[in-house]
Amino acid sequence: MKHIASCSFGKDSIATILLAIENNEPLDGAVFSEVMFDLARNISGENPEHIKWIYEEAIPRLRELGCLVEVVRAERDYMYCFHNTIRSGKNKGKLPGWPLGGMCVIQSQCKLPPIRKYYKRFDEPVMQYVGIAADEPLRLARMKDNQISLLAKYGYTEEMAMAKCREYGLVSPIYESSHRGGCWFCPNCKIKVFAEFRKKHPELWKELQQLSKVPNLCSYGFKYEMTLQEVEARMDAIDAQLTLF
Repeated sequence: MKHIASCSFGKDSIATILLAIENNEPLDGAVFSEVMFDLARNISGENPEHIKWIYEEAIPRLRELGCLVEVVRAERDYMYCFHNTIRSGKNKGKLPGWPLGGMCVIQSQCKLPPIRKYYKRFDEPVMQYVGIAADEPLRLARMKDNQISLLAKYGYTEEMAMAKCREYGLVSPIYESSHRGGCWFCPNCKIKVFAEFRKKHPELWKELQQLSKVPNLCSYGFKYEMTLQEVEARMDAIDAQLTLF
């Protein structure tokens, strides 16, 4: 049986790899599925600081520790999911537009397919190490038979996972502005995270502004029921408040 760590390069998945190494758990490698915003222009869907750190620091460091990381990408990207014309149902002929919060098509079409394809390379069954902490009982209860949480096995909470990453100097810069990783366009991001992102990467935010003007979308709700313009209004209020202080 192969033992592969599913790695997003967040604190929990990295701590999982470190625990496997420290405790001589079987580990045949790790797989990272990079979501792409636009494959044609090589624009990643990962936060720019995070993806730079992954390639330049995290992957080389894990290699030094004995864990090889395979990077996989789907054939589809965010732009495909946004623009691909719906062919049936009440919205036939319209464009899907923004991914719906809680029903993420990016997860199902861009994140998971290349991982499944990667596992099919192996003749042996694959046991997946998943980064679920000991203090996440609901997520632990949803684990499948071919998944193991080393964090739970060794009693590691999310806080302890972060401490383990700090011990090895493997903390993503994403945690300087957010408590979570994920795509920079994710509707689950907090408004203040979007506001900070717009300041750092106005060129990427303009990509979203341009998409908001595309006609014939199923929905113009960028963040659940809020349009991009309504989200921006709240971002502007946050920026104005910070300016006052």
